[in-house]
Amino acid sequence: MIYLYVKQHKITGLKYFGATSKKNPYTYLGSGKYWRRHLKVYGKDIDTINVWKFDNQDECEKFALEFSEKNNIVESQNWANLRPENGKDGRLPGSPGMKKENNPNWGKTKEFRKSSGY
Repeated sequence: MIYLYVKQHKITGLKYFGATSKKNPYTYLGSGKYWRRHLKVYGKDIDTINVWKFDNQDECEKFALEFSEKNNIVESQNWANLRPENGKDGRLPGSPGMKKENNPNWGKTKEFRKSSGY
C-alpha cells in the first residue's frame, strides 16, 4: 500500500507533499530535506491535511505527478518540496541526478533560507 499525503506546519503554514508505505501516514512526519530542516527549526507541530491510498504504483505515480504540477509544489514558496513527488523516490522518470545545475531548484534553496530564516 502506498500513501500520498499533504502535511502542513501549524505555526508557519508551510506544506509538504510526500509518499510513504508506512502503516500510519498520519503519524509519519515526512522525509523531504527542506521539510525536515523546517521541522527541526520550527518544531514538529504539524497537521495531516490529506491522505490518498493506492494499491497500484502506476496510478499513484500519475496522481502524484499531476498533483505536483497542478499545485506548483516545486516553485511555490508555500511548499517545502524541492522536486516533484512521484510516489516512489521523488524524481521524475528518467531525470538526472539532483546535484548542482541538474537540480531544478538550483539557487532556490538560498532564496528559501533567506525568507525562512535559515
